[in-house]
Amino acid sequence: MAMNKRGWHIPTVTLPRIRFGSGQEREDSPVTTYYLVVIPALLLSVFGLVMGFSAQTVTSIAQGENPYTAYARPLLIIVFSLVIATLVQLIPQRLLLRLSVPMFVAALVFQGLVLTPLGRSEGGNANWVKLGPIMAQPSELLKLSLVVFLAFMVSKSASKRSDIKTMGVAVGLPLLVALGAVMLGRDMGTAMVVATGALGAVWVAGLPKRWFGGLAMFAIPTLVLLVLSNPTRIRRILAVLPGTSKSPDESAPEQIDHSLWALGSGGLTGLGPGASREKWNYLQAAHTDFIFAIVGEEFGLLGTLAVLVCLSLLVWGMFRVARESSDLFVVIASSGVATWIGVQTAINVLSVTGIGPVIGVPLPLVSYGGSSFLFTITAVAVVASFARARAGMWMIGRPDEASAGRDPRVAPRRRAAR
Repeated sequence: MAMNKRGWHIPTVTLPRIRFGSGQEREDSPVTTYYLVVIPALLLSVFGLVMGFSAQTVTSIAQGENPYTAYARPLLIIVFSLVIATLVQLIPQRLLLRLSVPMFVAALVFQGLVLTPLGRSEGGNANWVKLGPIMAQPSELLKLSLVVFLAFMVSKSASKRSDIKTMGVAVGLPLLVALGAVMLGRDMGTAMVVATGALGAVWVAGLPKRWFGGLAMFAIPTLVLLVLSNPTRIRRILAVLPGTSKSPDESAPEQIDHSLWALGSGGLTGLGPGASREKWNYLQAAHTDFIFAIVGEEFGLLGTLAVLVCLSLLVWGMFRVARESSDLFVVIASSGVATWIGVQTAINVLSVTGIGPVIGVPLPLVSYGGSSFLFTITAVAVVASFARARAGMWMIGRPDEASAGRDPRVAPRRRAAR
């Protein structure tokens, strides 16, 4: 444990490194790590902006609207989100620590609004809140706030990470409350992403691994009961299980059939930007949960692989931030955000390709959606702020004395011996 100038003990943790070749460890450049987080996120944001317009145009025309005017509102939301993310990446860690508790409480209150007259249902799930002209999805804020809150609670109680009672209050209770709040709206897909993001955060925190085995013994039966309690979930599971799935009915094709047709017709290079046929009111949720199918139809296999490479680089960059840090708060928060985005990407791709059941979660930073994009890009900015601090880049307020004014690419000069 290290001690800062105020006499506070700061918990430290080191993740294992994988060595290749001669086995000699090479120090990663903190500047490279920062750009591994920022550049893929920006590329995905711009590409998602283009694909959102391409997929939403048909819907706007069908409703008798000018597609350019109709897209002005989501365009403003995306630009606003990028401005927020730019500011968040400049926030020092000490401010995030102060905001972790009120942000989590506010997210829980916001999520509770889905049960009030402000709540709105979509796809059988009560997971939206209408605030005047704005439709927001509170669970997106809850994902980020839960990860940051868990990082704060575990780092605060780092000396008691082996105490099951202390960690039950610091980790188990907030996780159960957050999952319960999401499941009040019957949104099982989002609850799965919230749970895996939280578990990814605390997995690297140094908690006894046997606890996770006990948690799995409780979580798996609960997951089975939740599936069996809903006929729609049962039907979606049976649709992908070998021996229970049925061939596509061309007279009455389902959503996944249109998705596979879109991916298949795209071939290697695609039909061309804007040339998708399935988005013409054939494929439901073409601009949101099934945007990956439209990417495959318009840009082909090469386009889908490019998106997956960008997302993989983004997740890898965030895990590098966690690996290079010795601060437990940074390690937990970065790992949690990386796990959240990685798992959500996997769920979405498996659903769109028919390998997994249709769960209904957006593709991070690419799917059309204001709430999803805003809080996902903000979560990426939080991790980018950790990378900026380690790289010694400019931050809002007083910088860390250990890195202020130092270029991390240049080794410090040694003083000559006298």
